[in-house]
Amino acid sequence: MRKTIFCIFIIVLGLIFASCKKSYTWYVEPEFEKAWERIIREASPPGNFKEIKVWEGGEIPEGQGILIASKPRPAKEKVTVYSRLPYELEFQGAILLALDPWMIFRKYRNPDISSGRIYSGLGGDGVLLIPGQDTRSVNAWTARLLEDGKTWQETEQSLFQNSRFPRGSETYTWADVFIRLMGHEIAWVYAPLSEIRSYHNPRKSILEAVPFPERETGSSYSLHASLFWALPLNDDNDLKETIDWLKNPQTQTLIANTIEWMPANPYGTPFDPITFVSHRHWLTASSVYEVRN
Repeated sequence: MRKTIFCIFIIVLGLIFASCKKSYTWYVEPEFEKAWERIIREASPPGNFKEIKVWEGGEIPEGQGILIASKPRPAKEKVTVYSRLPYELEFQGAILLALDPWMIFRKYRNPDISSGRIYSGLGGDGVLLIPGQDTRSVNAWTARLLEDGKTWQETEQSLFQNSRFPRGSETYTWADVFIRLMGHEIAWVYAPLSEIRSYHNPRKSILEAVPFPERETGSSYSLHASLFWALPLNDDNDLKETIDWLKNPQTQTLIANTIEWMPANPYGTPFDPITFVSHRHWLTASSVYEVRN
């Protein structure tokens, strides 16, 4: 009888302890909600996380948990530069999980494109491509040219008025770009890695990634990328195991492969050879900048 009472007492204590244990919430941007559901289902992260809540942006959530977002903090500037990010992998308390770098992609037998060809606005042999119908691509290219002293609006208005791009580029979609890139002519395209990863063509194995050429006189920008962060809320020490899990290269490899980006951690596993090359360029970048669309 006493043994039975003792067992019941232990069970009740356990239930009380479980009910008092602090629980947490994943706050996730809408575009990553489904991906994050899959990630935590496959990886079973540590920590008592009870739910996922969609975070629409704006003010940082006040609840207990971790914010998962590409833009966890508001920014006044259209371009944000992060120095030493490839070495520190954190910024203002946020942990970098994965990134989508913008590179110049070309067929491996094609030559590199020169900085003179890009910054002069003149044409030449081969075709330089961006999809003019894609706002992200236009913004990405424009950010590189702002150091000429022109305003953002002036630069965008004149972007397709010279011979840098082939005629009609302002109407191009990604489908138009890939048709020309994979054709017989010499071609280069400025694109995020995710577009190449999601491009379903077995011949894309002939593509190679190279960094955007720097100006001959130097540039304050290095690698352009979209960034994916985890921001712990309320500085709770009880989240340490979960934070360590987020920093783990295997976790970041899973995250990157789920959203078709690449892991931020230097020991993360790139998805394929072109991701491997892009990963090496990321790790050797002096700084990283992000463009807000």
